[in-house]
Amino acid sequence: MITHFKGFVYGVDASAMFAQAMSLLQKGLIAVGAFLVIVGIVNLATNIKDGGPGVRNAILEIVGGVMVGAAGAFVTQISI
Repeated sequence: MITHFKGFVYGVDASAMFAQAMSLLQKGLIAVGAFLVIVGIVNLATNIKDGGPGVRNAILEIVGGVMVGAAGAFVTQISI
């Protein structure tokens, strides 16, 4: 890093920018996974109330949300 003024840094550190992007991606994936789980639970409850025509799809949506959240938890282990 090239510093000209005290406390002000010029230039971009590629590894720090990559780590920041991975952190943002992790938060986004976890949020999307949580949203899918919540929507899946709502769909499951609705389908159970209606007699169960879409229970399978609701369960698969919950499982998909968990998988997306798990992928988000491991995305920060990627490094360059």
